[in-house]
Amino acid sequence: MLKSNLFKISFIAAISVAHVGFHDDVNAQGFPAPSVNVTSAEIKSLAPVAWVSGTVVSRNNSQLAVEVSGRLVELAELGTRVKKGDVIAKIDDSVLLLKQQEESASVESETSRLKFLESEVKRKTSLAKRNLSAKTDLDQTISDRDVAKGNLSAAKARLAKTQQDLTFSQLKAPFDGLVAERLSNIGEYVNNGTAIVRLVETAHLEASVFVPLTAYRFLTQAKSLAVESPLGNGLAPIQNLVPVAESRSHLMLVRLDMSSFDWPVGLTIKVAVANGNSQEVLAVPRDALILRREGVSVFRINGENKAEQIPVKVGIGAGEYVEVISELKAGDQVVIRGGENLRPDQVVQIKTNNQNLISGDQSSDKQVSGDQ
Repeated sequence: MLKSNLFKISFIAAISVAHVGFHDDVNAQGFPAPSVNVTSAEIKSLAPVAWVSGTVVSRNNSQLAVEVSGRLVELAELGTRVKKGDVIAKIDDSVLLLKQQEESASVESETSRLKFLESEVKRKTSLAKRNLSAKTDLDQTISDRDVAKGNLSAAKARLAKTQQDLTFSQLKAPFDGLVAERLSNIGEYVNNGTAIVRLVETAHLEASVFVPLTAYRFLTQAKSLAVESPLGNGLAPIQNLVPVAESRSHLMLVRLDMSSFDWPVGLTIKVAVANGNSQEVLAVPRDALILRREGVSVFRINGENKAEQIPVKVGIGAGEYVEVISELKAGDQVVIRGGENLRPDQVVQIKTNNQNLISGDQSSDKQVSGDQ
């Protein structure tokens, strides 16, 4: 009987020890404590921003025209990538080749006539000195020689023009780019100046953004702006600032250098433009914010690894950070992953490989605009 009681006591003690060991990892219902990522609330210098729309554009988006008339016999396919100097289109040059032969023959003829007349001028000059030839005859020969010089120059100019037209019969790419549109078709007769293809430069992309004139003072102090699109986000250097606006829109043009982004031309993007001075505020990543019917809050993890739900007011937003006005203090640990289903006073497990992930996928109840 004594042995039996001792066994029961030992068994109960073992169960109690095991229960204590699992207390930190198991909640009141017996389920494992949820894992969360945390980061520290920080004092940051933030400036209020407004998100404006922009468009990815090409530095060169050109409709290329032919410079001679003729039948189109070759044309690059849509989507073809070409290098500067590559032939994009070709005009039938058979007529021009015949004209080149005719102009070459004319140059040879005028050259021969000029040589003959120059020799005649020398001969008649010699005769005139010995009074063996009339002075008027010499003057006529000199005149004919000068006319021949002009005719030869004109013939050479016509030949050069024909040779230039032969060169223009091949439309060459003025820059590296992509054939984005064919404006004519093979077999059509096109006239001089007719646009036949649209070439878009894809190596040097820019963003065209129209912003309020009131942002001019802040833009002159910035070197780059935050941009985002369905394809990603990042920082784009300011390339050109044009402080001129229409009287109706009061918007001015800003061009951003998008060369480091592999985004297609025509993509609509959002750009963060400062509209106020920087301020030192307590900030947390946007991922820390929990939006529910009762309001906005964050979960702070205390020393006992318990989640405390702290109501906050959202202030200045800039980039991935947003100002919070609450009882939070700098250095407090706030949840940035795994807080969507947390409850107040719930025990959590902080991931040992916790990463300060403040970008990427966000749940639908954690979106806060940057201009709040």
